[in-house]
Amino acid sequence: MAYMQKKWVSHDKRFIVVDKYHSVRAMPKNESARERRRPKKQITSEQQEKINLRHRTERFQRLIMDNFKEGDWWVAFTLVEKVSVAEFKKAYGKMIRSLRKFYEEHGMDIKYIAVQENLEGRGRLHGHILLPSIPGVDFGKMKRALSNAWALGNTYFKPYEGQTMDARKVAAYMTKEETLINTLNEKMQVKRAGGNTKALDAELKAKRSRICTSLNLVRTKEVKTLVPRGSFRKEIKAPKGYHVVWPLSYNGNTDDNFDYQHAVFERDDDYPQNPQGRSNL
Repeated sequence: MAYMQKKWVSHDKRFIVVDKYHSVRAMPKNESARERRRPKKQITSEQQEKINLRHRTERFQRLIMDNFKEGDWWVAFTLVEKVSVAEFKKAYGKMIRSLRKFYEEHGMDIKYIAVQENLEGRGRLHGHILLPSIPGVDFGKMKRALSNAWALGNTYFKPYEGQTMDARKVAAYMTKEETLINTLNEKMQVKRAGGNTKALDAELKAKRSRICTSLNLVRTKEVKTLVPRGSFRKEIKAPKGYHVVWPLSYNGNTDDNFDYQHAVFERDDDYPQNPQGRSNL
C-alpha cells in the first residue's frame, strides 16, 4: 500500500530524520488495509497544544543540528538587579550588535539562537544564547566579549557537545517543553474534576519563552514524497554508516489513526574516515 515519506537531512549529512505515514493522499485501496485504521479519538485542546509543543521542539532541534557543532557555546546571561522588560530587551539588542561586531572582527558572521525567559512570569528575567565558536579565539577572550556585550549582569558558559540528544535537550529547554507539558497535564486533571483553570492558564502564559534567531541560519528543508507501492515496516533500521537515536525514534498513529513512524539517525563518528567500519545498529 502507498505511504508518504518526509525526509530531512542536515546540510552536513550528519543527521537524518525520516517520517513515514499513511494519509488521505496515500489512502490504501485494499479494504483489509483500510480496516487497520483505528477509531479516531477526540483530541482536547490541551492534547493538541502538547502535540504542537513537541513539533515546535523538533523544529528547533533540527535548526540547532543544521547550524551548531561540538565546541560551540551555550551561554546564560543574567541580571544583577531587577529591570523592566523594556530595559531587558534593549540590553539584549545592544548585546547582539556588540557580538556581531566582535564576530566580524574575527572574519565571521554571527549566527545564534537565543531564548528570553520570564518576560511575563514572576521569576527574574534572564536568557540563553547558542553561539558558534571562533577559530583561534579561546574561552577567556570569548568570555570577555560576552561580558562586555551584556551590560546588566553576568554570563555563564557551557560547551555545546553537538550530538543529537544535546540538540534535543537545548531545544526542549528553549521551548520549555517539559515544564509546559506538566502544567498542561495538571490543567487536564483540573478540567476533568470540574475545577477552574484560570490560574493554570495564567501560569502557562507566564512560563512560555521567547525564542529569537539570526536571519542567516541554515534552514534545510525536508523532502516529501509519495511512495506508491509497498508499506513501511515497523522495524527501524539505520542507513549504512548511521545509527538509530532510539530515545527519539518511535512508531505511533496519525490524526487519521493510520500507522506512523518517526526515525532519527546520527552518523557514526568514525564513518567519514572509515566507511567500512561499523555495521548498522
